[in-house]
Amino acid sequence: INVSSPALPGLRWKRVLILRYLASIYVSNLNIYISNEAFPDNLGSFSTRYNAGKVARSNNIVIAARYINGVVLMPGEVFSYNKTLGKGTVEDGYQYANGFSGGKVVPMLAGGICQISSTLYNAVLYANLGIVERHNHMFQAGYVGPGKDATVVYGSLDFQFENTRNYPVMIKTKCS
Repeated sequence: INVSSPALPGLRWKRVLILRYLASIYVSNLNIYISNEAFPDNLGSFSTRYNAGKVARSNNIVIAARYINGVVLMPGEVFSYNKTLGKGTVEDGYQYANGFSGGKVVPMLAGGICQISSTLYNAVLYANLGIVERHNHMFQAGYVGPGKDATVVYGSLDFQFENTRNYPVMIKTKCS
């Protein structure tokens, strides 16, 4: 995730949050970076890898990345992952994929979206923005190191951060 801002008369905007997701046939990268004409500066970036052969999980990752793409946070504004993505339903295009629940790995609707929240969390750390709410998974997530994950459960566990900068920041994602 990267952060930058647009130029206004008399002001130079500095940072943008961008999440970039690169997909390939087997193993793919999930990158967060900032690079946009309106938001040219990179405040922080992070990437994770996943197996694109797991079709349902990959689908859920792509959908989650699209929901946060282009979100602009004004100074002092708080980003809520759950509020931005919503409940995560079949109507939204989510599929059943493995996730952690009740001390087990089980198929769940929208399984895999925590990889986006975890990648975003790490990019936000590198961007030095304020963490408001974050929770660890009950098990070690394979796509980030110990203590570097951010689990989400709609209605109970959220990942939230605050734009502590004096200018807007943007989350930018791209799936390809």
